[in-house]
Amino acid sequence: MEELHFVQAHPEHTFSEEDVVDYSEQDKYFIQCLKTIENVMDIDAYIIDYVNKRVLYATKGCSAYLGKDVNEYSFFGIQHLDEIIVPEEIERISVVNSKVYDFFYSLPNERRLKFYFTQNYKIKARNGKTVLINHRGSILSLTEKGALRLTLCVISIPTSDKVGNAYIKMLDTGAVYEFMPSSQKFVEVKTQKLTPKADMIIKLASKGKTESEIANELGITINTVKYHKKQIFSRIGVRNIAEAVQWANNQKKVIKG
Repeated sequence: MEELHFVQAHPEHTFSEEDVVDYSEQDKYFIQCLKTIENVMDIDAYIIDYVNKRVLYATKGCSAYLGKDVNEYSFFGIQHLDEIIVPEEIERISVVNSKVYDFFYSLPNERRLKFYFTQNYKIKARNGKTVLINHRGSILSLTEKGALRLTLCVISIPTSDKVGNAYIKMLDTGAVYEFMPSSQKFVEVKTQKLTPKADMIIKLASKGKTESEIANELGITINTVKYHKKQIFSRIGVRNIAEAVQWANNQKKVIKG
């Protein structure tokens, strides 16, 4: 059985001695940029170095979350990130992050710097308490071959108290993709492309209406309701009406920035 980690292994996410390039000056630049931001605002952020499997730099505020003092950050590897996540979360997070990598490597190299990823999950804070955080990652640097090299990660208080809420947003097109647990993939958010009747069926289903009640309220047959539901499931990539309702509710919370 494959081991589960926060930074999950990926077939294309490998590095050999032939891939090694001197990125030290670039690393210094990114560290200095984050330090400058830290000087003028409170920010809990850190940089993951995938080539060397370590945290390259972390702001002082991260000590409350990562469980180490800022001067220790350059000495621990990314496996430490597994230790701060509550045990029941690691499997779900490792699956989601693996799908993020799949999405990343499906993009042409020129677009791989143009997206960010966000999700909510629970960690064990330094004070011993379980805390729900929002974790957002944005790509800083690629290797010459286009592999993921550095990611800037920002920790903040989530806008919702729900675990999950995993999204990818493309910065060049504005397209948003939501992770659907039932299909184990990211599905593009296309709320505006649902028909008015499909929107109404989801709305009525969210109120606990049965197929028969929905049919009566809309003046259509039960078979027509079933037809519209199948169209909804196919379009947004879900398997049942409960997932469709969850998807519709989440669209109201999609980050616009």
